[in-house]
This record gives sequence, C-alpha cells and structure tokens, in this order.
Amino acid sequence: MAIIEHAGYYENPMYNVCHTHTSCEIMHIVSGKVNIVTGDIISVLSDGDSALIKSRQLHDVTVEKDIEYKRFITIINPWELKNQLSRPDLFSILTDISKGGIIVIKNKPEIRSGFEKMADIFLYGGNIYSELSAALDIVSEFFDVCRPQNEKTAKRSGKILSEKVRTYIEQNYADSIKIEDIAADNFISEGYLSHAFKAETGMSPREYLTHIRCTRACELIRYTGMKLSDIAANTGFCSQSDMSRKIRECYGVTPSEIRFG
Repeated sequence: MAIIEHAGYYENPMYNVCHTHTSCEIMHIVSGKVNIVTGDIISVLSDGDSALIKSRQLHDVTVEKDIEYKRFITIINPWELKNQLSRPDLFSILTDISKGGIIVIKNKPEIRSGFEKMADIFLYGGNIYSELSAALDIVSEFFDVCRPQNEKTAKRSGKILSEKVRTYIEQNYADSIKIEDIAADNFISEGYLSHAFKAETGMSPREYLTHIRCTRACELIRYTGMKLSDIAANTGFCSQSDMSRKIRECYGVTPSEIRFG
C-alpha cells in the first residue's frame, strides 16, 4: 500500500464541495483564493499558502470566482506512513482532529518543490523510501507549525497517559481490547482513564478504538479485494455485521458503497 495515494497539479476550475477523506489531504495554493471551513474554523488560503486537512475531517471548500485557481493536491495515507516510521507525533498531526482538523502554513511558496516531488513520484513511480522521504518533507513543515504547543503540553500527565493509550490502541486494534484492562495496567480507574483520554483527544478510548478499526477497515475495503468477513476479523470487529454497523455510524456509508462507490 502506498504512502502517497494521490498527488497532482491542477488548473481546472472547481465548484464548491463538502466532503471527507479517510486519508489526509494536503494542498498548496499556487494562485487563487479558497475558503476552507472545518467545524467552526474558516481558513482563507491564497497564493503560497498550504493546508493539511486531517483524516476524516469534514471540510467545505469554496473557491473565489473570477480568479484563476491553481493548486497541488496530495493524499497521504497516515497508517502506511506510520508503518514505515515509528513517529506517533507525526501520525497524530495527520489524524487527531480533537484540537482542530486543519493546519495552515501561510505564505511559504518555497515548499512548492516538495509537492512537485510528490506529484512526480505518483506520476512516474517510486519506491517506499522515496515516498517516505517526500511525504516527510511536507508533513514536517506542518509539524513545525504545531511544535511549540506540543512541547508546551508534553509534560502534562494526562497527555502522556493518553498518548500511551492511543499508541497501544493503534498497535493492538486488531486484538480483543478491554478498556478496563488498559486502566488496570496503568493502575488507574476506568473512569479516570476515559476522562483523561477524552480531554486530550476529544473522544473516549472506546470511540477511538472504533475509529481506528473503522478507518483501517475502510482502507482494506477500498484498496484490497479481501472478503468483508476477513476484513472484520483482521481489524478487531466481532463480526462482519458489527463492522458494517460501526462503519455506517462513523461514515454514513456501507462497506459495499465504499468498495463499489
């Protein structure tokens, strides 16, 4: 499975769209003006600006009319990036929408070269190492924007605990996980664990576990020919029907719609 799922340069006009991506969308504006609405946040991008829209973040894109709209669009698979590089902090930048679903870099046209590199790899082919290098060049730019806040709060015990639990869930989502067992392993109550985790991530440990399972299942449904029953078994769901129900709850679509839509 590729780290760079899509990358390209576009000059065609675009109508207003409201959508989500299972993976992470990163864009760089060469010319034009676009408004991106994520929740209560309105981000205005123009020439030389870039934006990282996190996994599963609903966003409404409005392009200003009568202005030539040129942009690079890249879709990065956070899970494949994480498989190749053990960096939970970078994975969080791409997937954790609890502290905002968009990161914006203003007026930095020089990072266009990184987008050009990813577009060339997608068009002409590359190996896992060239993909990893190109993706890191861009993702690191957005990580640097968030670094001061990350460092300021890194010592908080609640954040350390939530990161530990999040990493455990991400590494073991395919297994039978009990939240009470995680709490016991950390010598805390299940209630305290849930409170601390939700304060940091915006969702309970159970909700996060379901999100990870659904997201990974959607990747397998969309990009492989595996049977749905096998996907359910390999992503920690107790049955195919359980997987289908959870995916509908998370994304509003069925597995069949994901595969054939």
